[in-house]
Amino acid sequence: MASTGEHHHEPTPLWIYMGVYFTLLFLTIVTVGVSYLGLPPTLSIIVAMAVALVKSFFVSAWFMHLAHDSKFNILFFLSAFWFIGAFFIFTMADLSSRDRVMKASDSFELRKDKAETFRYTNPDKIKSAPEPAGH
Repeated sequence: MASTGEHHHEPTPLWIYMGVYFTLLFLTIVTVGVSYLGLPPTLSIIVAMAVALVKSFFVSAWFMHLAHDSKFNILFFLSAFWFIGAFFIFTMADLSSRDRVMKASDSFELRKDKAETFRYTNPDKIKSAPEPAGH
């Protein structure tokens, strides 16, 4: 069997799986608890993402068995985090500049004016919907 490149490891004891399970339960409670603290949204998201990162480590290391797997599979798994990080960076860059673009082009105000004009000129085509808050 050793000539085929297979590797074997001892079965993981049940107490490790139970420890990981209770750690994940505790971290889930921490995530819910942080949402009730009333932290600023940015800080709340950072804390939630940090807890999620720790939880993903435990899930991938023990339940996906990456702790005993080859280095290539670990590298392949971690490359997914690199790609999702790049996705988040480009998305955040777009979201952070969106208000400047919309204010500069006045496109939001233009759409709002068009919607109000359509509402008053075609009342029979509009289904009754609640008025947006703040109007």
